[in-house]
Amino acid sequence: MMLRRAVLTALLSTALTGLTTVGAAAAPPPGTAANQSYYTVAASHQGAPENLWEISARFLGDPGRAGEILALNAGRVQPDGRRVVDPSRLSAGWHLILPWDAVGAELQYGVPPAGGSAAPACGREAAVPAAAGWGQALLTPSRAWPEADGSGVTVAVIASGVDGTAPELANRVSTGADIATGTGRGDTGCAGIGTALAGIVAGDDGAEGKTFGVAPKARIVPVKAGVSARTVATAIDVAAASGAQVVLIGAGVDAADPAIRAAVSEAIGRDVVVVVPAASPPAGTTAMDGLLRVGGVGADGQPVEAYPGDSVDLLAPGIDVATIGRSGSGAEYAAAFVAGTVALVRSAHPKLHAPDVARQVRDTTAEGLVSPVAAVTTPLPDGVGVQAATTTPTSGMETLSRVLSLVGAALAVLLILAYLLPRPVRALAGAVARGRARRQTLAARARMTVDGDDPFWEPPSAGQASHDGVNGR
Repeated sequence: MMLRRAVLTALLSTALTGLTTVGAAAAPPPGTAANQSYYTVAASHQGAPENLWEISARFLGDPGRAGEILALNAGRVQPDGRRVVDPSRLSAGWHLILPWDAVGAELQYGVPPAGGSAAPACGREAAVPAAAGWGQALLTPSRAWPEADGSGVTVAVIASGVDGTAPELANRVSTGADIATGTGRGDTGCAGIGTALAGIVAGDDGAEGKTFGVAPKARIVPVKAGVSARTVATAIDVAAASGAQVVLIGAGVDAADPAIRAAVSEAIGRDVVVVVPAASPPAGTTAMDGLLRVGGVGADGQPVEAYPGDSVDLLAPGIDVATIGRSGSGAEYAAAFVAGTVALVRSAHPKLHAPDVARQVRDTTAEGLVSPVAAVTTPLPDGVGVQAATTTPTSGMETLSRVLSLVGAALAVLLILAYLLPRPVRALAGAVARGRARRQTLAARARMTVDGDDPFWEPPSAGQASHDGVNGR
């Protein structure tokens, strides 16, 4: 646990890691997304080569916001076919999108000029079989796009990394992180299936008009992770902290491992929907609100493998399905279809909390098979939207913090009362004691003067008082 927290702190300590997508400070006001501020990099500024820190200080008044500029431009192909990967190395003629509050005479406004084309850095299959598109053809997610296309949603893909140069993902892949080594970027992955999973989640029209993505406007945060439970658990923490609303675990690990389960629970507490491929025995995990366990099926409806009872929440295409530059089989591919569907629902209902989003996706399946169209178009259950708009989920750490705050406040009140109350307490005790003594005196008098005419208790008459006074003299 300490190692996970240490790695998490190190990776999030600087905005230049590019983990975060466009944050609140960089998000434009509603209605201004199409009219962006951008700056064209010059050969030099004041005699020195330009860099993101200097540009951030000049237009935002704070060099520390250079990370926002890097995140906004991550994955964007520049006119010369290259991308921004190093904040200290910029080329003249590059167009940098800046946060909406940037100010300066050198800024331009509108749609930045289109960049050049970059060849994919990763190898691809010579030809993806046309029949491999059966999954997309069966689910027809495009029918949901008039209502929601994934805009405003970030999906973290925990796998082998993602090829950020893939045209099908252009301008929508952030730099991410490499948890396996503790350093580096997550958008340079070629080996493994990370790019394939990202393509199913959010790939738009690629070569020859092929459509791969369920939510083509969603953003991708690639997180490289190994297969150890500790590494994947840290990757989940990083993905949730990066602002992702959906986390897809593509790594082949045991989701029932205590470390991973704790990380999943914490992510759900942060209002993140977690999607995992269902595992065959003996691995597996129990049901959890906000967690979707996905099994794969083929075009004939047969499952990828035999899943144990109560280990699958829903099914999705997972045998010989098409994606970016390849086709493949496995529950991981099926989980990507579901993660894209979750992104659609979160795009359609941005205030809906993670457990309700997962429930909407699960409850709108067609005979157990995920249905992107039904998940988006089916009305929410009564009260769900209202509850989501007024209730904020809290993580375990937030709950503990609130409890400790309440305990501290109660102790403070007790200390104040202990200081202020002694005098009033003593005064009250004295009054009670005097009242008790008076009652005892009256009771004694009543016992001694049963007839109520004892001269000892009667005040002396005027004459008697005068006579006593004379005798006394």
